[in-house]
Amino acid sequence: MRANLDWVTADLAVGGDLDDDIGIWVPQLREIIDAGITHVVDLRIEANDANIWQLAKIKYAWLGTNDADGHVVAPEVFDAGVRFARLAVRDGGKVLAHCHMGINRGPSMGFAILLDRGHSPIEAFDMIRAARPQAFIAYAQDALAAHAARQLREGGRPVNPQKQARALQKHIDMVLTPSTVGRIRHVMRQNHRRDLGFPA
Repeated sequence: MRANLDWVTADLAVGGDLDDDIGIWVPQLREIIDAGITHVVDLRIEANDANIWQLAKIKYAWLGTNDADGHVVAPEVFDAGVRFARLAVRDGGKVLAHCHMGINRGPSMGFAILLDRGHSPIEAFDMIRAARPQAFIAYAQDALAAHAARQLREGGRPVNPQKQARALQKHIDMVLTPSTVGRIRHVMRQNHRRDLGFPA
């Protein structure tokens, strides 16, 4: 019944959604509250849990976006998530960035938040993967592009964005070996089977 999340830092977690079964998601919600999470950013376009988080008195940002091969997450989505995370830090809170399975969208938002906090792209990528090995972080490059544009708008001076993007992609290609990708896809298949009501 453990909540589907992993802590990346003391105040940032990434993960998946609450279980559909009320007998499971209620204890998961209690665990999330007990862990001190105060802000939840939800990347699922397919669902919205505003009512649940409102009852739990947890601030909620729904930034629904697709998760499919070839999809690009708009910079506005990452900008909104980063602003929301900044508010959490200002309030002394803790953030959960999540999607359905906690493999692509939620971890990609966690990656964006780490970039905003000053971590390098490779460091942020490795922090997410160390905390949540099943994370694929498919939208890391989208988050990095949004981060560079945001830095410029806010008067910062991003390190050469093209050079950072190339270095990040080289690192991703090195880390996400075929066997690693195979293990992640296996986890995704198990989750799909569970969603359809079959044993994993």
